[in-house]
Amino acid sequence: MGLHRAVAIVFAVSVCALAACQTGDQDQTAEATAESAVEPSSYVAEYVARDYAFVGPTELPSGWVTIRMANEGLEHHFVFLTLLPEGKTIRDYVADVGENFGSVWEQLQSGAVDKAGAGAMLGELLPEWYASAVSMGGPGLVAPGRVGQATMRLAPGNYVIEGYVKTADGKFHVSLGMAMPLTVTEEDSGANPPQADIEITLFNHGMTIEGAPTAGRQTVAVNFDEQPEYGLGNDVHVVRLEEETDLDEVVNWMDWMNVDGLRAPSPAAFVGGIHEMPAGFTAFFTVDLDPGRYAWIAESGAAPGMVEEFTIE
Repeated sequence: MGLHRAVAIVFAVSVCALAACQTGDQDQTAEATAESAVEPSSYVAEYVARDYAFVGPTELPSGWVTIRMANEGLEHHFVFLTLLPEGKTIRDYVADVGENFGSVWEQLQSGAVDKAGAGAMLGELLPEWYASAVSMGGPGLVAPGRVGQATMRLAPGNYVIEGYVKTADGKFHVSLGMAMPLTVTEEDSGANPPQADIEITLFNHGMTIEGAPTAGRQTVAVNFDEQPEYGLGNDVHVVRLEEETDLDEVVNWMDWMNVDGLRAPSPAAFVGGIHEMPAGFTAFFTVDLDPGRYAWIAESGAAPGMVEEFTIE
């Protein structure tokens, strides 16, 4: 299982009650993303990310679903989906995993254990059923004022939606209320996958890229060919690199297990991506690219081959 699936939603038992309050105001999402075009065959679910809450539907159909998230906050945000084992809910996720994970994170953050030690502790403390929870993608990192959009094929079941970027003082957004339950029903969306301009295949030690990105809107197909058994899973995000950007700093920032990892402020502006899914799955994300320097980067960016720079003329 990808260790980062266990992140901060499981920190706060109070999250369930708070998340239940974040699902009203769904009419505001349409205004926030009215200019974002989608293909006619898409089923689109609109979400808004704020500091620190999601606003959007708590029920979606199964099949191909596009999740579009407008970042109205002052910090980077994303949507991460976890499919829970049958019979489990967000309350089980918090109650069974939260206390143990919170304890391990405190020790990791304080320096009492290193990453390897934290991973070993989690392996001993997390409930057996947690190994059956499945990471199911979601729109990747986007800077304030931007819109993230991703399309996944979702199976029916109970999901958790979360965002685990950190505040400047090291608190995970989800521990401040950025989590909500999602039910995916048996009803099929009837949608089809979008047509891709670029195709990326992710392996445990690298990525292959077919097609050259150009200025404007790009739809990227991501094939999850492999996933490591332990540690950070394979995903991909797009970051804009300014002249002063230190790419090594960005790579370090992508690892949430680093004390400063995923911690505000970001060393660069992200414009979209897709979170991890099981090996054998394909998902899609859409980005708008202006001329400039960029990189494809995974949360496991420190692994060989998980960062690729490119330039838009």
